[in-house]
Amino acid sequence: MHTSDKRIIRLIDVLIFDKTITNTRHFCQEIDVLEQTVSKIKKGTNRFTVAHIEVICKKYNVNANWIYGLEKKVFRSPESIEITDV
Repeated sequence: MHTSDKRIIRLIDVLIFDKTITNTRHFCQEIDVLEQTVSKIKKGTNRFTVAHIEVICKKYNVNANWIYGLEKKVFRSPESIEITDV
């Protein structure tokens, strides 16, 4: 699985923990992706597209540089949490 995919899967857990979303199904509905697609991504047979990443970043104020492993801050805000172990 690619780094960006691993980070987005981790992001789903963060969003659930923060109560921004209720579950993976909710996330999939919000970004217009089938749950089966996320299952395939977890298995390594599919990937999140640039279009998916763009929607995720806009919808949840996520730092795209974090998704690609370039920065430690998950969200685009000064008080954003840092996640380094993905």
